[in-house]
Amino acid sequence: MLLPAPWGRAVLGFANCMLLQTNSYIVPKDKRTEHARLLRKFRQALLRLGCEYFEVYEQVGANWNTAESGGRFVQLMRFRDHHHQRAVQEAEHQDPAAQSIIKEFCDLVNMPYQLQQGLFATSFYTGVTGPSYDEIPPETEPTPPPAESDKSP
Repeated sequence: MLLPAPWGRAVLGFANCMLLQTNSYIVPKDKRTEHARLLRKFRQALLRLGCEYFEVYEQVGANWNTAESGGRFVQLMRFRDHHHQRAVQEAEHQDPAAQSIIKEFCDLVNMPYQLQQGLFATSFYTGVTGPSYDEIPPETEPTPPPAESDKSP
């Protein structure tokens, strides 16, 4: 996709494409400590397998109220592109340690139940990032044409 830049050049030639994968799921309150431990292990495994960006966030209630949290977590994994994502996924499938962590995670969150109830979701996003906003020249207001003089012939 070619995006026009405000200064008339196409962003695509200067851009870095990326792929973001998100996994969203519920963790019961009594399993949060074990969940945190597993995520630390999984972060290390992903780093070893080539995924440098892995973060997890808990959704909170209105006005950042953690007391209203429903226990929904979102994992974010960023990849250079689709090929990088597939390579990391294939490495995951071939790595016994990663498979063990994934199995433990699935047991912890009761993955079959979450899939059946539609509580687990995976999404993919692609993005194009161009030069930073500091590098973009400010837009200028068009200069109005000079006023025509009221000279009569």
